[in-house]
Amino acid sequence: MKRGVAVAALALALILLICGVIGLRAVLAGRGALADGDDWMRRGKPAEAIRSYEAAARWYVPFAPHVDTAYAKLRALTATPDALLAWRAIRSAARATRSLWQPHATDLADADAQIAKLEAGATPEPWFAGRLAVDPRPSIAMAALAGLGILLGLLGAAVVVFRRWSTPAGATIVLGVAVWLVGLYNA
Repeated sequence: MKRGVAVAALALALILLICGVIGLRAVLAGRGALADGDDWMRRGKPAEAIRSYEAAARWYVPFAPHVDTAYAKLRALTATPDALLAWRAIRSAARATRSLWQPHATDLADADAQIAKLEAGATPEPWFAGRLAVDPRPSIAMAALAGLGILLGLLGAAVVVFRRWSTPAGATIVLGVAVWLVGLYNA
């Protein structure tokens, strides 16, 4: 029993270490992109600055200060002649960082509304708003279902590897693969 607890603690420590390294990489890259954007602004090149600020916002880590700063700088650029480019960058960054939740959902909604207004021209605005509202990405529920299938399959495989083959372990593997396939097919 003690060996199992030690292995679980080691696995948890390894997972936390890997998440910490990935988070640190994202924060450092986001800060670098933010600094690049500031440098482009000092050079008088707002389009390049917008691209850098968007990159900084895409290096999303919960509670990382560079993300909110990047969104604030992009919002400040929406009052310039490059407004459409800035709103598109906000929309793109918000869409790119969705996982099981949507960070910066209000920024995404504001960007969709403003892009629809700016692009409307002779076309009615609701048409653009409807086109922007379509989300072609997989549904969160089906992605979570596929993830659950992977976990079930791995759980069954772990039982086979660390204990021995049994009917419940085989059934768990088969169920996991089936759930994974259903999640992928419907995503």
